[in-house]
Amino acid sequence: MIKLFPIIFVLFLSACSTDDMDSILNVVESNDDNAEKQEVTVNRVVDGDTVDVEMPDGTDESVRLLLIDTPESVHPNKPTQPYGEEASDYAKERLPEGETIKLEYDGDKRGKYDRLLAYVWIDGDNFNQEMLEKGYARYAYEYDPPYKYQDEFQKAESEAEEADKRIWSIDGFPESDFEEW
Repeated sequence: MIKLFPIIFVLFLSACSTDDMDSILNVVESNDDNAEKQEVTVNRVVDGDTVDVEMPDGTDESVRLLLIDTPESVHPNKPTQPYGEEASDYAKERLPEGETIKLEYDGDKRGKYDRLLAYVWIDGDNFNQEMLEKGYARYAYEYDPPYKYQDEFQKAESEAEEADKRIWSIDGFPESDFEEW
């Protein structure tokens, strides 16, 4: 019977209409996406690119948003940088305490400071990409490409830069590191 499954499945698919096929593929893709994402609860937003969460097992973790960097707003050894507080406030607005979000990992699961490295999903929207689109963040820390969303992120950053959104409105904005501010 197991050997017959692929043949039966192909026959089933060949009998489906194009609309039926699209629906079947959407369900498969949707289930696949959900399988890759981990549901967690927001404890607090640290700054524009870091959030503390409660994991399903009840442990607390710090999550660094993958592939983005926002200006500093709470660094112990650095002054608040332009748009740092705004980026942090926006993250707090979108990721309120108690909110259920999903984490998606891509590459190394932890960074050099032992924080989780993840894409954050809110109601089906990639929050990392949203920070780039709004001009609160730059594309950064690409250590082991390719990444699943790198093309979309780079496009979002380019569009924000072309529109002079937030960090990109500053003359001489350092493209390599916020430390130059």
